[in-house]
Amino acid sequence: MNFANLTLGQYIPTDSFIHSLDPRAKFFSLMFIVSAVFPADNVPEIAIWTLILFVLVHASKISWPSLLRSAKPVMFLVIFTFVFNIIAGLFSDSFINALAHALFMSFRLFILMLFAVMLPLTTAPLELADGLDAMLYPLERFKFPVHECSMMIAMALRFIPLLMQETDKIIRAQLSRGARLDQGNIFKRAMAFMPVLIPLFVIIFRRADEIAIAMEARGYNGGEGRTRRKPLVWKFKDTCAVILSGVIAGVLVFII
Repeated sequence: MNFANLTLGQYIPTDSFIHSLDPRAKFFSLMFIVSAVFPADNVPEIAIWTLILFVLVHASKISWPSLLRSAKPVMFLVIFTFVFNIIAGLFSDSFINALAHALFMSFRLFILMLFAVMLPLTTAPLELADGLDAMLYPLERFKFPVHECSMMIAMALRFIPLLMQETDKIIRAQLSRGARLDQGNIFKRAMAFMPVLIPLFVIIFRRADEIAIAMEARGYNGGEGRTRRKPLVWKFKDTCAVILSGVIAGVLVFII
């Protein structure tokens, strides 16, 4: 696997309607969509959500290859769901029915993941942090570290592509030294990846230490008293997006 080509969590800046929405509107819309796609239990409903996904991808101006590459690291969940449902279905039904049910369940999960990965692809990490900060602000009354948690999530999403690139470099270096990472059984392959995991953990801790030093040097002391360079502004189109997503989700859940 070429880890350098993976785009999980990597923001793709384009001039689109989806990119211009407030991050809070995207969060609320995603919650409506997830709550409606997850309980979907018939083919017409999934077909409608697939059509809606095509419309959103076109509106975001993100290419399908970029979207599919973003979902590639979590595709094992789709494969696991497919295999598990086939095995479970064979105990109580015919192979054809078990296969059809497994295809439906795995495709539903696949569509759900594509909706989810569109959020970091169309929202900058700092905007994600600001959106989470604003949405979870009421929890500060209960002494919950809202700003710190949202900052950690945004930084994790920001550094996923960098860690993928570092992993790809380490794998290439080990292969050039004669390492055999794709030979033998599962246990041997897992042991062969130890020379990859150890330097990767070293790089992760080193980068974390560098970030901590840089934040301390700039006087970072949490969210208290901090201001935003670009304050979030809720617009009419954000209200329309949330209402539209909520209405579509409600109609598909309670009517279809």
